[in-house]
Amino acid sequence: MICLLGLIVFGILGIFSVSHRQIAKEAFDCVFRRITLRPCQTGFDQKMKTHIVSKLMGLPKLAKITYKYFELISWAFTISLIISLLLVGHGIYNYAVYGNCNGPHSQDFCIFAPFNSDISCGSNHCVENGCACGGDVLCTEENDYLPCEGNCECNSDVCGEKISQ
Repeated sequence: MICLLGLIVFGILGIFSVSHRQIAKEAFDCVFRRITLRPCQTGFDQKMKTHIVSKLMGLPKLAKITYKYFELISWAFTISLIISLLLVGHGIYNYAVYGNCNGPHSQDFCIFAPFNSDISCGSNHCVENGCACGGDVLCTEENDYLPCEGNCECNSDVCGEKISQ
C-alpha cells in the first residue's frame, strides 16, 4: 500500500513543487488500480521500493529486511496513517464542541491552547465544576455565561444585568 502513502504525501508535496506532481499522478493511478484489484502498471510501488532500499544500502541488514518485508512495512505505515488521521479528527471535533482536545471532562494538555487554561471557560466543563473566569465570579449555571458569549464576569441572564449570588 505504498501507493496510498505516496498519493497522500506526494499529493501534498505536489501542491508546492512541480517535480512531485508526476509522482503524485503515478501514485493516484496505482491506488486506483489497486482499489479495482489490478496490479500497478506504472511500477510506482517498485520505484518507491527501489528508492527506499537504495537509501538503506549503508546498513545492509536493514536494507535486506526492508526489501523482504516492504509490503508489510507499507501496510503498517498505511494503518498508522489512517489511525493518526482519525485521532486528529477526533481531537478537532472535541476542540470544536467542548473547547478541549480531550473531551468534555478533561483538564489535560491541549495543543491548540497550550498557554491559555481559561480557553474553555464557557464550556460544559466549567458549568459542572464552577470556573473562576474573571475576578471572584464563578460560572456555575449555564445562564451565567451563554448570553455573555463566555464572559463569566457578566454573570447575568441578559448581559449587563447582574444577578445577585
